[in-house]
Amino acid sequence: GDIMIKIILNIIKRIIMSILLIYAYNKLTLPLNVVIPMNVITVLLVALCGIPSILMLVLFSLVCI
Repeated sequence: GDIMIKIILNIIKRIIMSILLIYAYNKLTLPLNVVIPMNVITVLLVALCGIPSILMLVLFSLVCI
């Protein structure tokens, strides 16, 4: 009951925060042309792993493109 609602709200909060984090990063680095695409995979990755996953995505985009 109560614990399940807290878990679901925590997951939703993490997803919303990761969307805002990716959006803010993209706004800051727009002049440098190093943007992280906003899709389900990147949002879930940031929601699960936090800021280190943003660094990993940036390095991945720099190396692969």
